Amino acid sequence: MINEVLELRSGQVAYISSLMAGFSLSIAVQIIRGKDQRLVATVNYLLFIVTTLLFLIALYIDVSISLRVVGIEHFTEEALSRIGRIRNFGTSAATSAFLLFILSIGVLGWLKSNRTGIISTIIVAMTLATIIVARNMIVGLDI
Repeated sequence: MINEVLELRSGQVAYISSLMAGFSLSIAVQIIRGKDQRLVATVNYLLFIVTTLLFLIALYIDVSISLRVVGIEHFTEEALSRIGRIRNFGTSAATSAFLLFILSIGVLGWLKSNRTGIISTIIVAMTLATIIVARNMIVGLDI
């Protein structure tokens, strides 16, 4: 459980979430500026907005907990358990946002053309398959 505190203090979830939220919002704004009225543009815009909001949830949770525990060196088992549960919510939001970001990239290709949409969808499917295999390998580590 102390790993939760070490991960929290590293600030990686907060850093990546803030960076990715900015990317997602920038892409959403560009879709709006493109004035494309097709359904695929609206869906893609909404996907990037939801992605942004999920990354912001993860950012808020990690920063809030970090500020709450700054300077504390020793934690009770109960406190570590509660931190773990709260962080699980935040990291789940970040993971969902990350996967949604990848899916949104696949949809983005359809704004260009059918051919580009097919190619981007295939690339995204291969990327997601690679992530799933890697995640399963990481979870399966005997540490």
